[in-house]
Amino acid sequence: MAGEPDVTNMVDGSAGNVVQAGSAGEIHFHGSQMRLPRPRQLPGAITKLVNQKRTLRALDEALAAVSTEGPVIRVLRGQRGSGKTTVAVHWLHDRADRFPDGQLYANLGAWTDQVSAPSEVLAGFLGALGVDRAQIPADLEARANLFRSLTHGKSFQVMLDDAVTPAQVRALLPGKGASLVVVTGHGAFGTLLQHNAALVDVEPLEAEMAVELLRTFAGSRVDGEISARDALIALCAGLPAALCVVGVLLAESSDLPLAELLDELKDPAIGITRVTVGGEPSLGTVFDAGYRRLSRLGQRCYRAMGLHPYVDDLSVAVLAAAMGLSEADLRPVIRELRDTRTIDQPRTGRLTVHKLVHEHARLVADAVDDAAHRLAAARSMIGWYVTGAVTAATKLLPPRSWRAEFLPESVVDGAHPASADPGAWLRAERVNLRAAVTVAFDLGELESVLRLCVSQWWLFLTEKYADDLVATHALGLRAAEHLHDDRMKAFLLVQQGFAYRSLGRFHDAVDSCTVAIRLAEAVGGVELVATALEGAGLAAFDGGDLTQAASWLRRNLELAETTRDPRRVALACLHGAKPESAEQALVLLERAYEGFRSLTVPEPQNLAKVLLWQGRKLGAEGGPRLREALAMATEHNHQADRAEIVEALAQLETDLDVAVELYREALTIYEERGLIHSALATRQRLAELV
Repeated sequence: MAGEPDVTNMVDGSAGNVVQAGSAGEIHFHGSQMRLPRPRQLPGAITKLVNQKRTLRALDEALAAVSTEGPVIRVLRGQRGSGKTTVAVHWLHDRADRFPDGQLYANLGAWTDQVSAPSEVLAGFLGALGVDRAQIPADLEARANLFRSLTHGKSFQVMLDDAVTPAQVRALLPGKGASLVVVTGHGAFGTLLQHNAALVDVEPLEAEMAVELLRTFAGSRVDGEISARDALIALCAGLPAALCVVGVLLAESSDLPLAELLDELKDPAIGITRVTVGGEPSLGTVFDAGYRRLSRLGQRCYRAMGLHPYVDDLSVAVLAAAMGLSEADLRPVIRELRDTRTIDQPRTGRLTVHKLVHEHARLVADAVDDAAHRLAAARSMIGWYVTGAVTAATKLLPPRSWRAEFLPESVVDGAHPASADPGAWLRAERVNLRAAVTVAFDLGELESVLRLCVSQWWLFLTEKYADDLVATHALGLRAAEHLHDDRMKAFLLVQQGFAYRSLGRFHDAVDSCTVAIRLAEAVGGVELVATALEGAGLAAFDGGDLTQAASWLRRNLELAETTRDPRRVALACLHGAKPESAEQALVLLERAYEGFRSLTVPEPQNLAKVLLWQGRKLGAEGGPRLREALAMATEHNHQADRAEIVEALAQLETDLDVAVELYREALTIYEERGLIHSALATRQRLAELV
């Protein structure tokens, strides 16, 4: 397992010129020659690598392909534990002398829920290349341009570890030159083939590498009992997490014979002995031994991890809530779990748990703790997520009447971690919140289900996580039905309709919203009826039924005007303009623009949407409005809106090459956010052009 990057920045002489670039073509340096530092960012390598001949051969072939026309890219793909990072780091260290300008390294976060933003990675790269932090451009495009300019004509090793998407990699490619980029990850990286890339499949950890891993913990001692050592490795099935547990046990008990440890791990009376294919014992016995050697508080924390609703990423704070402790009390325990390789701690305050470790922890909790204790811990975790979600959503969502009704202020907790940076908290906990809805429903915590569902609205508005909304609201609607809460049911149906709309399921969206209209009219409330009409009208518009869309959206505007709420009126004007003729639409859009500008709290996202639709309705003359909208969406990092604006610009573009690049940019954003309908439509437009 790779450690933290060991960074040594070396600067010979002094820098002549440092350039801050936005959109830049060629950059020329005048005066004294600028000399870049030679970063050495690769993590440390194991001293000897064995049995990866095929992968090493593929990397050597890449070395032969390196030329000044590069960079050359190799993507190492394989399941976790297959040794992708280990072999890549080892090979790159061995070939470092072929790349005199340095080594750059970044972990892109495939194995956590926190994907590393290319913009932040580029900031780190630029800093390593000697660019003063204050001189690093603010936006992604400018940073990428400056990075390519600084690396143009040079020879770097760039390692992008645990990549998530091809788009992530593309943003981090160096400039033209004799550089080599090695990417590790698992997934679809085929689109990188057009960037001089090749894909290399890495097989799982082999026996010789497993021996080397054990030697890092226990030295040559593992060679004194070869039969027992090989049996331990077989028991671990090549899984590095299990091998690390065995290694730590050997390291902590220097007089423990390997054969004795093997007997302990194989003893079915000691721990969990689930049988796998072929009758071999499961790896649960390995984790049993590691668990028994934890402190009492460490064992308690381990069992609490097993009760968490999601396995890959969680905060220390939620474990503290489940255990009734402070985070400060828990820090020594987290260090204990980290030092025994039971968990990974990629960043302060959060930890990742391997799926097998989580499964084992859950089974231990079932065996050790009584049902009442497990239930109390699970409810504490759900309560922590509900409080955080409501606190964050209340801070982020505009002050509308439904927010006060469905997200009560009594739940808000200013001391909760979500209060400090609500947007970042919701993004970090997104997957956990979705899992918490399922657990809350299973526990019968129906009010918690409803509050978690409503709180996800901000994430949908900003990030368009439509699949999350569809999945959680299916349970939310069942909870509302059980509680006989028709107002909540109508509201969730509208939110569900918007999610269906984002997924291109326009008929389902119309159905959800028309049911919501009937329910809202039955229970009363102008704002709820108007919200349902708005959802139905937009779904009908996207589905191509302009007549029905105009009817619903005009009625929505009529109701909005009775509320005397300037924001609601502005929204109704914005949406009502969409199915109307250009002349009528532009009148409504001007009302919308002035309405949003008059609000006490600015809403740049909605202002950008107004500008987008003004640009669309103006046709060939809409370019200036679209570019203004693009600048606003980019400044505030509204990527889904940015994709729509970029696509609208592509439709106006007369230069075929520029249009193709714009469509590709929009397609990347749609695919990264799972907006399948939009992605398919954009891909079709691209196919028609090329």
